[in-house]
Amino acid sequence: MIRYVGEVFVVRRDGVLVAEPTGGLARRDADAPPQSWFATIDDETAGLPRIGSGRVSAEIELLSPIPDSGLIGRVVRLSPAAAAAQTSTGFPPARADDAMDLLELVPDRWQPYEVRFGELDAERWEAFVGTLFPVPVEELDAVLGAGSEQLVRIEPWLAPHGPDGGDRAAT
Repeated sequence: MIRYVGEVFVVRRDGVLVAEPTGGLARRDADAPPQSWFATIDDETAGLPRIGSGRVSAEIELLSPIPDSGLIGRVVRLSPAAAAAQTSTGFPPARADDAMDLLELVPDRWQPYEVRFGELDAERWEAFVGTLFPVPVEELDAVLGAGSEQLVRIEPWLAPHGPDGGDRAAT
């Protein structure tokens, strides 16, 4: 099985602990609905940190092939997440329609697990697409157009776990 890493929220669903993608959020809403994909966490999982409602980093052994939704594998290790980096500054309300138009173009082949659109504050909006795996920049530009990153933040949940135990960049 191939191992990937990603930031997760640990949630109890139907009596079972599962790891769900964070969508770039630092804290999970108590009433957040289940995500499209999840990984199971068993009692023997090494390094289970004290959790709460915050995010943690997970190493996940993926099933092959990856299903269209639901269980993608099992968590083999949990560790504290790195400090959150805010990657989106938002865009002005006048560009909201442009961002919504771009969100309509997101194809299913990108395996989006979350698409959200909303007001960050009175002067900024956010359009976010969480994908299961990284989408090449060339494909992002081909589908959404160059400069789309100014309106839509697209982030993968999972990245390959390097053979030396470190993460390697995935694009």
